[in-house]
Amino acid sequence: MASGAGWQPAYSTLTSNTKYSPSPTASMFYDGSLTLEYTQDLHLKMSKKIAQLTKVIYALNTKNDEHEEEIESLKEAHEDEVQHIVTETRDKIMQYKSKMADEADLRRRLASLEESVELHEHMKRQALAEFEMYRQRMEDSQLCTEAQHTQRVVSMSREVEEMRRDFEEKLRAFSQAQAQFEADKRRALEELRATHRQEVEEVLNNQQNQSATSTEDQEKLAELHRQEVEALMERVEELSKDKVRLVEEYEAKLAKAQEYYERELEAMRRTHQLTTENLLAWKRTEVELRKEFQAQETALQRSLSKLRSEVQKAQEEARENRDKTNRLQTSLANAEGTIKNLHKQLEEAIQDGEIWVMQLKDTEYELDGSRERVQQQATEILHKASQIGSLQATQMSHEATIRNLDQEQCRLKEKISRLEEERGALLNQSQAANEQHKQQVVKLEQSLREEHQGYEKELSRLRVHFEEETRRFKETQVRALEEMEEKHQAMREEAEQEKEEEKTLLVAKMSQEFEIKRLSLEEQRDRLQQQLDNLKEELSAKLNMANQEVSHFQELVREGQQNLGSAQTQISCLKDTQEKLRVELDATRARVRETSNLLTDLQEEIETQKQQHDARVMSIRTEEKQKMDKMADDLDQKWRDALREEVRLLKEELNEEYEADKQAALTQLSQQKELEMMAAREGWQRKVEDLLEQISLLKQSLELQLSQSQSALQQLQSQFSQERELLSQQLKEMQREHQRRDHRLQEAHCCALSTMEEARQHQIRALEERLKQEQREEVHALKEAHRRTLDILRQQSDQELQTLRFELEDEGKAKLASLRAELNHLHATAIEHLKQIHLKENSSAKREVEKAMEHSHQQEQELLVRISDLQAELCSRSNRITDLDHEIHSLNETIDTLTRELELKGKEVLRVRSEANHQIRAHEQDFAKRHDRELGELSVVHHRELQIMLVDFNKAQEVLKDKISALQILLEGTEEKLRHRESRPEDLHLIAELREMVTEREALVKKLVDDKKFYQLELVNRETGFNKVFNSSANVGVINPLIKHRNISPPPPPPPPPPPPPLQPVSSPTMTDEGEEEEGQDSNSTSPDLGKALPLFSSLPPSPFPQHPPPPYPTSPHPPHHPMPSFAPPHAPHPQEPLVQQSFRSLPEADAATPSGPRGIEAEEESKEYVAKEEELYAQYFSF
Repeated sequence: MASGAGWQPAYSTLTSNTKYSPSPTASMFYDGSLTLEYTQDLHLKMSKKIAQLTKVIYALNTKNDEHEEEIESLKEAHEDEVQHIVTETRDKIMQYKSKMADEADLRRRLASLEESVELHEHMKRQALAEFEMYRQRMEDSQLCTEAQHTQRVVSMSREVEEMRRDFEEKLRAFSQAQAQFEADKRRALEELRATHRQEVEEVLNNQQNQSATSTEDQEKLAELHRQEVEALMERVEELSKDKVRLVEEYEAKLAKAQEYYERELEAMRRTHQLTTENLLAWKRTEVELRKEFQAQETALQRSLSKLRSEVQKAQEEARENRDKTNRLQTSLANAEGTIKNLHKQLEEAIQDGEIWVMQLKDTEYELDGSRERVQQQATEILHKASQIGSLQATQMSHEATIRNLDQEQCRLKEKISRLEEERGALLNQSQAANEQHKQQVVKLEQSLREEHQGYEKELSRLRVHFEEETRRFKETQVRALEEMEEKHQAMREEAEQEKEEEKTLLVAKMSQEFEIKRLSLEEQRDRLQQQLDNLKEELSAKLNMANQEVSHFQELVREGQQNLGSAQTQISCLKDTQEKLRVELDATRARVRETSNLLTDLQEEIETQKQQHDARVMSIRTEEKQKMDKMADDLDQKWRDALREEVRLLKEELNEEYEADKQAALTQLSQQKELEMMAAREGWQRKVEDLLEQISLLKQSLELQLSQSQSALQQLQSQFSQERELLSQQLKEMQREHQRRDHRLQEAHCCALSTMEEARQHQIRALEERLKQEQREEVHALKEAHRRTLDILRQQSDQELQTLRFELEDEGKAKLASLRAELNHLHATAIEHLKQIHLKENSSAKREVEKAMEHSHQQEQELLVRISDLQAELCSRSNRITDLDHEIHSLNETIDTLTRELELKGKEVLRVRSEANHQIRAHEQDFAKRHDRELGELSVVHHRELQIMLVDFNKAQEVLKDKISALQILLEGTEEKLRHRESRPEDLHLIAELREMVTEREALVKKLVDDKKFYQLELVNRETGFNKVFNSSANVGVINPLIKHRNISPPPPPPPPPPPPPLQPVSSPTMTDEGEEEEGQDSNSTSPDLGKALPLFSSLPPSPFPQHPPPPYPTSPHPPHHPMPSFAPPHAPHPQEPLVQQSFRSLPEADAATPSGPRGIEAEEESKEYVAKEEELYAQYFSF
């Protein structure tokens, strides 16, 4: 398209040479005047062409303005959409960041919970290991105690038999020794009597011989002997008193020791009872703690399952967020790539535009004629028509995309409604499942409470039974002790009576013997001294033997301290030893009495013996005191230790038996309940997991569909924005070029008008007649040529439009198909990936379930094996207990036989035993009081500890109940929130955005439809206006040659001269007479866009030409100063110019304001009237 810039240099160069030098066009005309003279028809044709071109330019300017406004509106909408998308992406990124932070917090919480669970499991394992170690220790200790008990029973039975045999042997030896001693005594007495008789006879003989001399000596000796006997008798009485005192002291010590032992026995019994009670209490607490531990374990398992489900949800959300972030990143990367490509395309387009501008400038300088101008303008018109067709094609494609998006939006809305219905159904199902689970939990809690009450009743019944058994056992023990005490008292009274009788007999015998043997003792001193020495030796040997027996009995007592049943045998053994010692003391008393009766005359020896005896007695007393103290202390300690150990062992045995029975029953019940609870939990967990999986799958599918739709929308928006930017850039460049060309054309036109007006004023009159004659013919020919060119251009533009439409439709279909294929492929790959992940997760879950089932089966098998082992152990222990009972029964029978034999053989020892029993009873009473005190203190301490433990347990239970209630409240609150939860702000935001986008798109569609209708009506109105303006009758000699002359009748056209060859470039190659006629016929049907060029003529000044005939043309072929006729005089405004300008300016505004419908028709009629008035004014203005 040629612009005025290319003309100015030519004009400047020509005017510099001559004052009135013609333009290049004028030179061309004058070059053609050699063959054909410059006629008025040619001038009219040129003016017509110029007017038509100005109208076309005006129409193009108006269209450009409209396109600019549309592009600006599209730019604003595009910028708003871009800002909206940027804000959405920012919000989504912030949401994803917050979700990532929440996910990190959830992971931290999960890690802490896993650590706590691991610690809990570790503590549980440690507790179980400690419990198993304790159980193993108890079993080992029970086995050891049973073995030791059997060994002790066997050893005690052997020792009892050995003691019985030794006692029998000692009794036999003692009886034999007594018989031998009596025989020796009799023999010695007989010998002494015989010797005494011989000596008496000799003495009598000597006395008879010396009667006179020895009577006095005998009297003196008798007196001395009497004095010695009296002294010895007094000494014997003192010794007897000392012996009695020693015996009483020894008996008192024995009584104290027996009382002390009895007290210790009662204390040990009480401690045994306390230990049994403590063990029972500990067992109860252990059972309760186990129950609590199981409850805590179940609660923790529930919390673990909940946390695992939450973790799964969080992981799924994290995966979804990651997928969304990845998709957004990919979309951002794609957008960045497209932006870069667009920037590159923009730079290339700018470079191309610059090159094109340079080329256009070069071509404008090289353009020479109006034909080239017309051709360039025609090419520009074709280019703009192709752009208009491309814009219409893009509009159609955009409309198709908008429809597709609307359809997709409707589909998405339907899917969302369906998913919401499914979500409501799933929520109802989950609520029903939760209610069923709650009912099951309530039922299980009721069953557990009932079983707990049953267990408590059984425990109370067992306690009552155990207390009754203990009372019966105590009553039997008290009765047996009372019977034994009565027997001992009877035996003691009988022994005291026998002893008193023996005392009286012995006193009588000793008095008789003393009277008989008083005279013979003097002769028997030496022998008696020897006998006394022998007796002293025997007594020392017996004392040593007694000490040895005491040490032996101490060893036996030390060995038998660990058995409670051996206490009575040890006491009986001690009593037997005491009786033996008392028998020996009685024997020694008798012997001492005999020796005192025999040794009345041996004062000196008795004094020496007395001194020796005092020293020995003192040493014996000290030794006996030391030994008795040691024995008492050792026995006290040993009895305490033995009783404590035996009580402990008995408590352990009883507790183990009771615990074994109780544990067996509790394990069976707990296993049954645990199996039922596990089955119920597994069923509920499976249901919940299935529901959660379904919900997660639905959510994933929803999010995938939403993400796909969003990505498709974003892609379409990006494509639409790219196309808008390209179109806007192209339109801007076209507008700039058009403005430049308009400006240049206006400048060139003004310059040409000024020069032509100055140079050719004198030639206008001469050319007027010729122009009037040739104007019609040329207008007709130009019209035909213009019509043909327009038809050709229309056909070409239609073909190009069709080709472009088909190409764009094919490209759009191909793009849509490729996009759909890509989306389907992505959707299929995502679904396959999700299916694979789901299958993997299902397989892993199935494996875990199978592993858990196998582990549970193994645990069940191990528990069954353990139960069978425990049952076997119970059977073996019951058999062992029966065997031990049989052995105890046999031992009791042997003991009974031994006690009977001892009672038969030891009637003399019963008195001492009764005294010892009396002392033991007193000792037992003291011991019982002490034991009662200790028991009271221990019971108080135990009661305090029990209260503290109960308080702690109640506190812990209350804390657990509070935690359970808080968790239940939280669960109910979360369930209510879940039921009555509001829609997420993200979803609301998305819905609002989608609604806004839909409303915007609908508004755009409505606007486009309205614009289309408006433009169609405007095109119709303008076609009518142009048909009126461009009529077949031309007004000759006026700037607007298309205005009708109502009163002037045009002259007949002269015959056209033959066209010379130099003027061929001006006319179209297809211009003929027939074409002129067709042009005249189609002048009414020209393009409506040409009507917009009319206001350009409002700015032209009027031309007051003179009314003189035109001068004749010169005959020279090249007249040097022949000016071109100007269209208007310079600087001569017409008084009606502003009105015309106002009218022509208001015409497009009125056309633009015409609405569609009946109002549009009325506006159309008004516009037609307005155009007619304007044409009249225009004709008046431009008429000569």
